[in-house]
Amino acid sequence: MLYGRRAECDALERLLADARRSRSGALVVRGEAGVGKSALLDHAAGRAEGMTVLRAAGVESEAELPFAALHQLLRPVLELAGRLPGHQAAALAGALGLGPPGERGADEARDRFLASVAVLSLLAEAAEARPGLGLVDEAQWLDRSSAETLGFAARRLEAEGVVLLFAARDGDPREFPADGLPQLQLGGLDAEPAAALLAAVAGADLPAAVVDRLVERTGGNPLALLELPGTLDPGQLAGRAPLEDVLPLTARLERTFGERVRRLPDDTRTLLLVAAAETAGDPATVLRAGARLGVDAGALDPAEAAGLVRTGDRLRFRHPLVRSAGYRTATLAARQAAHQALAEVLAGGDTADQRAWHLAAATVGPDEAVAGELERSADRARRRGGHAAAAAALERAADLTGDDPERGRRLAEAAGAAWLAGQADRAAALADRAQPLAADPRSQAALAHLRGSIEASRGSALDATAMLVAASELAAPVDPTQALAMLVEASEIASYAGDVTPTAELGRRAAALPVTDKAGEFLSDLLQGMGLVAEGDAQAGEPMLRRAIALAGTMDDPRRLLWAGVAAFFVGDNAAGDALFARAVARARRDGAVGLLPKALEYLAPVEVVTGRLDAAAATAGEGLRLARDTGNDTSACRQLCTLANLAAIRGDEDACRAAAAEALDRAAARGLGLPATLAAHALALLDLGMGRPTDALARLQRSLAAGPGAGSPFFAVYTMPDLVEAAVRAGQGDVAAGPLAAFEGLATMAGTPDLLAQLARCRGLLGPDEEAAGRFEEALALHDGQARPFDLARTELVYGEALRRARRRGEARAHLRGALEIFQRLEAAPWAERAATELRATGETARKRDPSALSQLTPQERQIIQLVSEGGTNREIGAQLFLSRRTIDYHLRNVFVKLGVSSRAELIRLALADR
Repeated sequence: MLYGRRAECDALERLLADARRSRSGALVVRGEAGVGKSALLDHAAGRAEGMTVLRAAGVESEAELPFAALHQLLRPVLELAGRLPGHQAAALAGALGLGPPGERGADEARDRFLASVAVLSLLAEAAEARPGLGLVDEAQWLDRSSAETLGFAARRLEAEGVVLLFAARDGDPREFPADGLPQLQLGGLDAEPAAALLAAVAGADLPAAVVDRLVERTGGNPLALLELPGTLDPGQLAGRAPLEDVLPLTARLERTFGERVRRLPDDTRTLLLVAAAETAGDPATVLRAGARLGVDAGALDPAEAAGLVRTGDRLRFRHPLVRSAGYRTATLAARQAAHQALAEVLAGGDTADQRAWHLAAATVGPDEAVAGELERSADRARRRGGHAAAAAALERAADLTGDDPERGRRLAEAAGAAWLAGQADRAAALADRAQPLAADPRSQAALAHLRGSIEASRGSALDATAMLVAASELAAPVDPTQALAMLVEASEIASYAGDVTPTAELGRRAAALPVTDKAGEFLSDLLQGMGLVAEGDAQAGEPMLRRAIALAGTMDDPRRLLWAGVAAFFVGDNAAGDALFARAVARARRDGAVGLLPKALEYLAPVEVVTGRLDAAAATAGEGLRLARDTGNDTSACRQLCTLANLAAIRGDEDACRAAAAEALDRAAARGLGLPATLAAHALALLDLGMGRPTDALARLQRSLAAGPGAGSPFFAVYTMPDLVEAAVRAGQGDVAAGPLAAFEGLATMAGTPDLLAQLARCRGLLGPDEEAAGRFEEALALHDGQARPFDLARTELVYGEALRRARRRGEARAHLRGALEIFQRLEAAPWAERAATELRATGETARKRDPSALSQLTPQERQIIQLVSEGGTNREIGAQLFLSRRTIDYHLRNVFVKLGVSSRAELIRLALADR
């Protein structure tokens, strides 16, 4: 019976009721040891009639075994894995050790989340027959791979009919990563339910004063209230004798359990210690190890009689603190003996990892044989995607290594594994330990590269650039291609910092490195070409960039496709750049490269904005933001927020624009990301301009133009100069636009692309003189022709129409204003459409309202799903591409059918095609 938990039980039962209606949910129940988290999970299991119930629990001694808890949870439904998309099924089988792990190379970090997507799909498949309930107890002790995988899946649950409940202890050094998940904080019981619980335990009501003191001294902790009456004498229970002084609660409970363990016979305590050290709860393994210590099976009977353990198919402790007490009350020598005995009975095969860790726990001082077993365990974990477990095994192997260079190598590999696991702080600490021991140039270069990557992920972008350049110098003599890759990374992070000045120098460094393979040829051409263009020598740089673009056409690596897309924009080939970005996204989806996809989406979404596919851009950036947060990619999240702010500015959604821009600016300021800072400021300026606040827009753009690298991006700020010119003219301060216009003229002339030249002509038309304005605007419209950049075109039509109306050429003005209005309405750019409509009315013509598209009532995600439907994707294929379950796609499509009043996919496709 649960005392005092009615509200918490109701919350769980609502989640179960939702699951029966195909709505999913997740909840993390938090609280101190003994507060009743496990009891709540048991309550949920008892109310899960007609549901598939899956259970797992973290075990402290199992916390370094990759995917151990995940295998425990999914074991009953693994036969359904054959229904998953091929790459997901393979990732899950490899992670759980049920199939070949596959070959993983230097880019293995990109797909460390694919197993998470597979878990989501498997849970959805299991829920096809009946709703599912997953219960994960002691989540703070989950191995990192399982915790990351289950957390990712839980955040993406939507319409599968699945509930995931986690119980996690507060105050434990190992935190369960619950970011983005709803949480329920469980406190102690109040006096009334505590009194009822104490009466049930003691067999009679206790005096109110005793109840009050027990509640005060236990904080109402239910386990403490259950256990303490058994340790009190009759005088204390009756209130005639004082209670002992207050102790920290966990220490109190451990002492309570420890006293009960100490009362057991020596042989029983030995067998209890072995059971506490063994991770799988396998009675046969415990008894075989006990036999090696001279203890027979009957020794466990007193512990079972005392209610400390339960035996059966599995050996279970009454509470994790019983396990802790059984282990911690033993001497160090006894613990080592227990681990040695367990290692001896675990001969290898599926238990090789457990054996390695038991040997390590039994060993003090250097031991190369044990270190070698741990390194082999790390290799198995790494090939399964268990990078956190690999880092732990390699670190422990290093601790057992006597030779300094060998210890340094293992620490360096541990640092790399921790980095791939997303543990930047741990990776940095391990790299610090490895650095003084690194003996060869290749190891030194790898550590320097790692340090630069860590700095790029969490520190100063400008500092990271310098560190990556220094790392490339170390790599150059031993691996020129890797040195080139480091230089490209340096260029990329410098651009995020808002500093393009290193581009030319990086190109010169690339020219000095030998090309030894096809990848090196691509990277060298890319860097040299961009460097030459940055120096103003486009004639020499463009052929090299075009060679890099052509080489990318033979490659499938999404990251290289993105770099080639940037090269295409350097040479003014926007169409090629758009295509390369789209191909990178498609490839990342096809490969299930969950970790890399947010970066690919951050490049694609702005392309969709400028080409007028605003709904697609909203879906792309929204998906990118969710994935960036799920995968811990802060830099990508910052860029996605900028795109969303820009979209909201165009459409006049002031609250959404300000919220997204504010978050982007906060993230950018913390890391010196000047490019996102400029992008976010530009979105706010565009909002001001659209909403009729040109003075505010002008001031914001002037500040952005003056900001140096780290605080802004001087290079990208030049691209915003057409907005500054318009803001200055509308604010009556056209004279301040001369300098910015000259900078933009230099950029547009050097690039020579029609889109930039069209904007330059529009700026010249705005600044006059009046007698030349019409010619400038006509020039701009001619350059816009065929560019598929509707927002830019409409803005030119608008300012041209405004100029004609002011010149009293109303008939001519109407044609341009009508064109602007139609485009703005189609884009749902409300403030701009209102401005065009106002101008049109001023010419004497009534602006007609555009009938909204039937698709306009859909969410960005629903429109994204329709797009994939129109490309012929099945619901299962669409789910795999969007890293959602098929049932979630089913749910969204049912909503779409209702909203649009269609009854078949064919009707839906026709409607989608007609709206393009």
